[in-house]
Amino acid sequence: MSEETPSFVPGRKWRVGSSVLLSSVAMFALVVMANYLAATRRVWRYDFSQGQAIRLSPLTLGTLGALTNDVRVTVLFNQGSGLYPHVDSLLREYEGKSSHVVVQRIDPERNPGLARQKKVEFKLGAKSGNVVVFESGSRIRVVPEEDLSIYNQDDINALVRGGHNEIRRAAFTGEVRFTSAVAALLDGSRPHAVYLTGHGEPPWEGENNGAGFAEFDRLLRGEKNLVVEGWNLATNDLPADTQLVVIAGPTSAFLPVELLRVESFLRRGGRLLVALSPEAVAIPTGLEELLLRWAVGCPPRIAGEGNKDFVRGGFDVLSKSFGTHPLMTPLRRDGSQLYFPFPRVVVPMDPRSLPADAARAELLVSTSEQGLTRSDFKGGAAAFSADLGDQKDQVIPIAVASEKGGVSGVAAGRGAARLVVIGDSMLLSNGVLDSVGNRDFASLCVSWLLDRQQSLAIGPRPLREWRLSLSQRQINLIQWSLLGALPGGVLLLGFVVWSRRRA
Repeated sequence: MSEETPSFVPGRKWRVGSSVLLSSVAMFALVVMANYLAATRRVWRYDFSQGQAIRLSPLTLGTLGALTNDVRVTVLFNQGSGLYPHVDSLLREYEGKSSHVVVQRIDPERNPGLARQKKVEFKLGAKSGNVVVFESGSRIRVVPEEDLSIYNQDDINALVRGGHNEIRRAAFTGEVRFTSAVAALLDGSRPHAVYLTGHGEPPWEGENNGAGFAEFDRLLRGEKNLVVEGWNLATNDLPADTQLVVIAGPTSAFLPVELLRVESFLRRGGRLLVALSPEAVAIPTGLEELLLRWAVGCPPRIAGEGNKDFVRGGFDVLSKSFGTHPLMTPLRRDGSQLYFPFPRVVVPMDPRSLPADAARAELLVSTSEQGLTRSDFKGGAAAFSADLGDQKDQVIPIAVASEKGGVSGVAAGRGAARLVVIGDSMLLSNGVLDSVGNRDFASLCVSWLLDRQQSLAIGPRPLREWRLSLSQRQINLIQWSLLGALPGGVLLLGFVVWSRRRA
């Protein structure tokens, strides 16, 4: 008679118990890791676009191909940032196209000591955010994170109207910023720009003054690589190497000798950026007659916006009505908007009313078709009358570009004069420059004036985001399911199995 096999093997209960315990510990570890990743906002991204490989523009390829010296790129960027994958992918393409591009990636959260050391080295300030620094020799160009994206205009409009306060990114502008930085390092020379003083202009380098131009000054010195200094034309003619003159917010009259020197500069092929002060709309400064000879009319009128969808209040204008001038191509392509707190009317004169050899002016920015002003623009001619009533429901121009001796959109060359006249100096001020697309507009104006075509030809890359929106109740339900239901279910199942095995 054979020996019966016992139904319960000694020691089996310990193996089963150990297995259940290890399974529970493993499940608990998985839940803890999942919650850690959620709490630290780790993000996984995958490019579902048709052509996943980044295609660099011909201008970028040409700029990289012209490098003969090494360009060191330091990426001081939190790798949890939503823009970091785009920055990293783009710079890998730069590295692949030129052996002279050397990239160092530093995450300030993972390596705070080295990040602080680099910030001190580049004089960035301890509280500076994510930046990409391009360095060649003793020259550096800094591209901050806020310059690398364009935000969704619908979200901005909703925020202006008091709706939701979440603003999503719509496009990535890394290529134009990075290529402009490399081009600035490639060009060892630094163009000379002056801003005129002595006419009641707001403080140029005032940091805490919302009406000052310190932010615009940093744009000129940093992104545009210019040498900038103040200048009083009443006592001195312009320096011989001046390539750009900025007149921003004058509120008193220019002397005849000053106007003569500005006009002489233009006739030599100079480049002039004028931002008119709304406070001086009723004060003849002398600039009005000078600009009229360059096909730009500046009547004593303030423009307003009748379309309440694009206005915040009062006389301010939030414009998305752009002309066909090449300077505006990137903004039209991006669907950008510009904010003018208190714009003056600036008119491109009808070429039919001008001599054949006169400058040619083109519209840059206007109000919508529901614009308001007390002026008459019939037939494109600047016929202004103080006796006119409010003129409603028409397009009112508020920014104009003028050129003489060149072809619009083509490299201007020596002897070609260029002007940009903006009807609101407040657009360039500290408190407004970073509003909607104002900084990009200011940058594009300077690029066109200095004939830097790479800033006009490289477009942004669209960004598409898919988001899962959950209510607080749903988030709490998921949280307790992960922390309680799943581990508890595993433990309960283990206890049931252990009880049945023992029985």
